[in-house]
Amino acid sequence: MIAKTNQTMKSMLYILGITIAVYIGMRFLLAIVIPFLIAYFIALILRKPVAYLNKITRLPRGIWSMILVALFVVVIAVPVGFLIYKGGCEAIALISHYEEWTDQISSLWGSSCKRLEELSGIEAASIEQFGRDGAMRMVTQAQEEVVPFLMSCSVTSLQQAASFLGKTVITLVAAVLILSDYEKLAHWIRQRSWYGYLEQVWGNMCRAGGTYVKAQIIIIGMICTVCILGLVVAGNPYAVLVGLLIGICDALPFIGTGCIFVPWLIIELFRGNIMHAVLYGVLFIICTFIREFIEPRLVGKGLGVHPLAVIISIYAGLKIYGSVGVLLGPVSFFLIWEIYHTFYKEEKEPETDRS
Repeated sequence: MIAKTNQTMKSMLYILGITIAVYIGMRFLLAIVIPFLIAYFIALILRKPVAYLNKITRLPRGIWSMILVALFVVVIAVPVGFLIYKGGCEAIALISHYEEWTDQISSLWGSSCKRLEELSGIEAASIEQFGRDGAMRMVTQAQEEVVPFLMSCSVTSLQQAASFLGKTVITLVAAVLILSDYEKLAHWIRQRSWYGYLEQVWGNMCRAGGTYVKAQIIIIGMICTVCILGLVVAGNPYAVLVGLLIGICDALPFIGTGCIFVPWLIIELFRGNIMHAVLYGVLFIICTFIREFIEPRLVGKGLGVHPLAVIISIYAGLKIYGSVGVLLGPVSFFLIWEIYHTFYKEEKEPETDRS
């Protein structure tokens, strides 16, 4: 009994120590190593094409590394740049038409109040005035708090943009250097004493955490695409911006596309736009189908943990890391789980042999 209690305490201390180490790594070291991790993944994708082209042309690996990394950047940057440009243009257009869409909201609120008067018997003027008073309080609060905050963030945004550009250059240069000497670097790493542990933890992480992250990226991409196309069909002038925001909201737990499309559907029914209401309902059903039916097939049994543990890790990640915790939370959980099982199991084996 005492031995079992000691074993349990030892396990808890192991988990606590690993958790603290992973938190420190994710919180303070990830920003330092992330450019080189991305560079490694780029090199992993391009290593076989570089080796093949180097073999058939006899040109140095460094030349082909630079060419293929440049092509990789173009293939990724063109669609992403287009989406950012289009979303930025729509955001600017949305701001510039501030008076127009406030008039539309006011008109929509007035017609909704009249419909509520028909249903409930409460005077539309009272409901409308109540809503306008609440809206004015929100606008006043925004002017006092949000606008000064955005102004103060402008300099920070410029600094972050410059930092992002610098990190991008470092990542691409690192990818070229890794590709140029990939075989030598891989041989050197395999000779290290810690390579066995790293290979086991990394392999299990790629199987579990990689499966989750890949599934989320694919699902978010599919939902963003569906929403953008649906909003284009609906004639929404801000289809790209709104579609991307809906896709991001769907990735957040306890929010999802229903929080956007269901109220939107109800508003369109109040306005009498049946076709738009039906379209938003169809988009909600498609997005729900993607999330509920396609996600399990993408993830499959690769996680090896209960879905409730994943939900808890997402929630904890959001509380600890902020919005990026949607990805960092589960990754941290899988990393803690795999390190514990790898090293604690390794230590238990000699004790079992001695007994």
